[in-house]
Amino acid sequence: MRFRASVPFLEYMTSYPAAVMALPSSSAVLRSSSTIRIRFAILFLPGCWRGGRTRDYSTVICRGQSMMGALRVLNPPPPSTLSQRVLFLNANETTRPYRVAPLGLAFVASATREAGHQVRFADWPTGERDRKGLRKTVREWPADILAVGLRNLDNSDYHAFESYLHRPAQLLAELRRERPEMRIILGGPAATVDPGTVLRICQPDHIILGEGEESFPQVIARMRAGEKLPEIIGADLANTQPFRVAVTHDIPAPLLHGWLPRLRPYLRGDAGYPLQTKRGCPLKCSYCTYGRIEGAKYRFLNPEAIADEVAGAMARGVRDFEFVDSTFNLPPRHAMEVLAVLERRGLKANFVGTGLNPCRLPDELLAAMRRTGFRSVILTAESASDTMLRSYAKNYTRRGLHETVAKLSRHGLRALWVFLVGGPGETPETIEETLSFIAQEIRPPDAVYITSGIRIYPGSPIGDEVNAGMWA
Repeated sequence: MRFRASVPFLEYMTSYPAAVMALPSSSAVLRSSSTIRIRFAILFLPGCWRGGRTRDYSTVICRGQSMMGALRVLNPPPPSTLSQRVLFLNANETTRPYRVAPLGLAFVASATREAGHQVRFADWPTGERDRKGLRKTVREWPADILAVGLRNLDNSDYHAFESYLHRPAQLLAELRRERPEMRIILGGPAATVDPGTVLRICQPDHIILGEGEESFPQVIARMRAGEKLPEIIGADLANTQPFRVAVTHDIPAPLLHGWLPRLRPYLRGDAGYPLQTKRGCPLKCSYCTYGRIEGAKYRFLNPEAIADEVAGAMARGVRDFEFVDSTFNLPPRHAMEVLAVLERRGLKANFVGTGLNPCRLPDELLAAMRRTGFRSVILTAESASDTMLRSYAKNYTRRGLHETVAKLSRHGLRALWVFLVGGPGETPETIEETLSFIAQEIRPPDAVYITSGIRIYPGSPIGDEVNAGMWA
């Protein structure tokens, strides 16, 4: 991701209607949400306030370009004694603010192929969204299982709400009519956060909660053995807990660049090729679902496998990469190990780190980031008020934000600062603290992005409080 202008956006979004009653100012965005519709823009420059309507964010970033083309399916080498035919389908259509490459689905597809199954990958968003073409694929290559990845539930915009489940549901219904004996299994963050809603709308045979590198091949084996499986498959007897890969160091590179026949649509605008260095997050931010999706403990991926992914993508012409960890710099030791491997192997590119946490940003790490090719970072500060930072259960203070500004400046790193206003405990005074920090500390070419309110999802700490009646 490359920042082109010091333009912050104020985005009006909201949570479920019940939560709106509890938090009238609540309008919402979640850090894991990728799709945004801008309703209002504010420009924060020294001594300047200006507000006004702006265009849809997708036109701001992507200029509304059409990314259509013929649907293509990447074929693996001819199988020998593989057991099941599995067609992986990326059904994440959204282009706002930009297309998000199906990294998680690629991890599972590669693991499934290693488990001995025949695997093909259909990337619907980069084709013509042609249902006829997908039906033809199912006829010509009759899959036993259709594995569908769902990233987002909706666009997180109360004022112009759009579900991301209904169009995939229509497609799945057509594919089921085309091949009734094909089992349809859904997974991904959306299915893990709210499996009941996904099950009701999309009507698959099964939903798998959590990570699929190990659980999906196991589910295939259980089906082949004739076991009757529940609609929602979890890691516990009650089928409510997500699966986790315990030894993530052994997970091979996802080979996303090999599964996607067309990479270019995912690299337009401010998008970068996604890289993951670890899973899990032990932080307890009140609005966040990372704990539900990835677990509360860091589990590290192999730095060599990460470098393999970078090298493979660079061989296809990719030069812009984005680390998509919940907190790239925590713990600093692992981030340093990853950067050291990239530097040793001469894999210098344009890197950006999303989700940098202001708590621990040692100079050694920032210097290594700069050497490897980092030019910009994204910091989800959320607030510059100590009152609100405590409300959000953050692990840093306003003083830490001041120190972070100085460190980034010292190492020549540009930053997008992300804030939210309107959470529990917000007052005009706490908002003023955040705005004064922005006015005094953040200068062009850095950018500021402000969202209004908190998106309340099932499984987040504040979502659990709402369900328990604490916000009635």
